[in-house]
Amino acid sequence: MNATVALLEPQALPVTEALPAPEDFAATEELTRINESLRRREQLLMASAKASRLLLEASDVRAAIPGVLGLIGEAAHVDRVNIMETRTGPNGEPLLVVVSEWTGEGVTPHLGDAAVCSCDERHFSAVCAELRAGRSVCFSKTEVGHTSWAIEGVGTRTKAIVPIFVAGEFMGVVGFDNTRQHRAIDTAELAALETAAGVIGAALHRERLVDDVRRERQQAAEQRVAELAKANAVIRSNLERLAGETDLHSFMGHMLLEATRRFDATSGAVIVLKDSLQQWRIVAHARDDQLAEPPYAISVPVAGSPFTARYGELREPLYVDVSTQDSEVWPGTLAFHRRSGVVGVVLYPLVFGARSVGFLVLSFRREAADVQRSELLVALAQQATLAVQLTRLAYSAKEAAVLTERTRMGQEIHDGLAQAFTGILLQLGAVEEFPSCKKRGSELALTLSRVRELARDGLAEARRSVMALRLDQTRRAGLELALRQLADRSTVPGGVTCTFEGEGISTGLRPEHEHELLRICQEAVSNAVRHARPHTVRITMTDESAHWVLSVADDGVGMEQSPEQLARQGFGLSSMRQRAGAIGGEWRIESNPGRGTRISVRLLKRAA
Repeated sequence: MNATVALLEPQALPVTEALPAPEDFAATEELTRINESLRRREQLLMASAKASRLLLEASDVRAAIPGVLGLIGEAAHVDRVNIMETRTGPNGEPLLVVVSEWTGEGVTPHLGDAAVCSCDERHFSAVCAELRAGRSVCFSKTEVGHTSWAIEGVGTRTKAIVPIFVAGEFMGVVGFDNTRQHRAIDTAELAALETAAGVIGAALHRERLVDDVRRERQQAAEQRVAELAKANAVIRSNLERLAGETDLHSFMGHMLLEATRRFDATSGAVIVLKDSLQQWRIVAHARDDQLAEPPYAISVPVAGSPFTARYGELREPLYVDVSTQDSEVWPGTLAFHRRSGVVGVVLYPLVFGARSVGFLVLSFRREAADVQRSELLVALAQQATLAVQLTRLAYSAKEAAVLTERTRMGQEIHDGLAQAFTGILLQLGAVEEFPSCKKRGSELALTLSRVRELARDGLAEARRSVMALRLDQTRRAGLELALRQLADRSTVPGGVTCTFEGEGISTGLRPEHEHELLRICQEAVSNAVRHARPHTVRITMTDESAHWVLSVADDGVGMEQSPEQLARQGFGLSSMRQRAGAIGGEWRIESNPGRGTRISVRLLKRAA
């Protein structure tokens, strides 16, 4: 058996990789694969949502889990799904034991067979180390036979094992077996399986909480029982809201208000990691039992910020004594806390797999170190984490659909409009060979010349539209080559000379960010050539200590009106501004009549 390990950190889906040209047959196959992957993931997410409701409504979670495993197994197109929980053997050995299972027709079950119902983690130390680190594992067998270990599976051909964590504690795994065929599981499908495992883990954790409640009732801890009943009510209402709420900010706001009320907190905030912007950003803030904009910085960069340095690797809840702080970790918070009389802050990291995706922050005017151990806070943090991950998956699916539609539109323009202009030019060439058209200075010759120029302009516009809709050339050739080719294509002998300066650049930026920089540069060069009547256009990529700066400067006529006013009015300028803002860049335009125009984008370098 060969094992391959996949790290399931939130990231852009594989559809962001460059596809060949639309007319290539391989592109069609790739789009088919992408659509199939999206369809399988959508089925899994729908099954996970249904499973969450079934487990929530079940009076006996353990009894309902086999049916839930069947629901997820059928959506995942596997024929055996089982849950293995951590146990300690009679001699203290760490074990994984099958506690629940679903199998397809004719598939050998593990439950009931002591030989394959459990395994010693020491026999699979490398695999178990990956699982305990929060990374899912995929197996593939070339020869199928009986095995004595449940972690491999009886008759298994391919298998995915997803770890279950609750409050940062490894509590077991969910195994997804294929016994009839080899079938590769891509990253998107594996991420959906991890979401499904998280739903099951949350249900098992809730079942543990219920068991705790029963034990405490037996010990006559009525007050404790009442608090957990309130916690269950909060969990139920938030799960129902999560199932129907489409906006992350709205859901986080409701959840944060619930948390501040239950724990009598002065204020609170939810911080989420925005990968596309490389920022920590506040998506919800509550104060005095109301949602409001924070009276301090709404975001800080991931790279180089004191917040990342102090809390970026935090995986356990932390209580911070405000009186001992002597420097700002998040700009403006220290002054705000002191004005509000806050004495302590609880930071609860939102951890997905082995990576922090955000924080739940509660501030108190009293000593509240015990809050970080609250089971209600654990449940709320899990729901916030699940909401963040579902939002990321939904965004990735939307991005994939947009890129697919852009490819289709580009193909339609290329095969329709561009071919029509090409045909017109060919016909004009044939007409110009007639004797009546060869007379120098004739009205017919002049008219045909103007028609030819218009047709050429139309063909150029069609080609520019196709290039703008294609799936990012920078993934194949790199940003430097793409900018150099843009400069070469934009040079008109005897008219405009376009140059590129930036030898040997390697930005290390995300492909999506390089894509947006290329599009901004294309629009800036196009505007200069069409409107400014320049002699030269310079494209420059500058390497600063913490930033990349891309600029397009021309020596044209400049702008009579205020550049900022034109930027708000014109589609091209506003489009460049929006593209720069979407990737966290600073867009600027500088222009004076008769002195040309300079457009620049300043973008923070990506954190290592």
